[in-house]
Amino acid sequence: MLIVATIYSNVATAASPATTAKARWTAGVEAYAEGNYTAAVEAFEDVVDLGYATAEVYYNLGDAYFKLGQANTSHPFAEGELGRSILNFSRALKLNPAMEDAAYNLDLARDYTNDTEPLPESFIKRMWHSLRDNMTSNGWAILSVVMLALTLLLVLVYLLASRIALRKTAFFVAIATALIFILSTALSLSQRTAQLSTERAVVICNDTAPVHASPNSASKVVRQPSQGVIVDIVRGSDEWTEIAFADGEKGWIRNNTIERI
Repeated sequence: MLIVATIYSNVATAASPATTAKARWTAGVEAYAEGNYTAAVEAFEDVVDLGYATAEVYYNLGDAYFKLGQANTSHPFAEGELGRSILNFSRALKLNPAMEDAAYNLDLARDYTNDTEPLPESFIKRMWHSLRDNMTSNGWAILSVVMLALTLLLVLVYLLASRIALRKTAFFVAIATALIFILSTALSLSQRTAQLSTERAVVICNDTAPVHASPNSASKVVRQPSQGVIVDIVRGSDEWTEIAFADGEKGWIRNNTIERI
């Protein structure tokens, strides 16, 4: 499902780049609606190049790439469209982890890859990540500030109120808001740490890309990931990058076959 509502209504009279971005966004939405996915991809790529990339733009770009790849019924995704679709859905979620449509479409697109199952997580860790991804780091930070202000206000009520019932109510509600403040602060920090600590990339190729045991084309090929496989970046050099797969296996891949999320 394409996002069609314009996200540039507040820049209609702005400088030329903003006006151009709005025009290209509109052109992309119209081209997608007409089934011209090549033109839609080009339009949304222009919006990104102009510096107006948002979660909505990346989502639409990923959707357009996916439809473009599917349109080639004899050889679906023959030009690497699946990898670029997954890349852009992932970028949308990086900007807005709570974007359900992007998460759904990413899971759908990844079904077409030969990606491996991730290492199992504990129940508590899965629940924590699920809760954390309901909002962005900034969203959790805003909630924590609101809860802190409310807690301080309730403390004042507790200290200054003359009625016992009001003081009791303020005391117990202040405890609740303080706990929410602590939780939202922890979730904000966790979300931010997750974004900064692990750099990820997507395999971009027309079919598969060889992963070697060492940064040398003559070394053993340890895996052949298909386009769209998401990997963690371990370290890199001028021509090669060491990557880690979801199941923990590592190897070296040429830089021109991956693109960072």
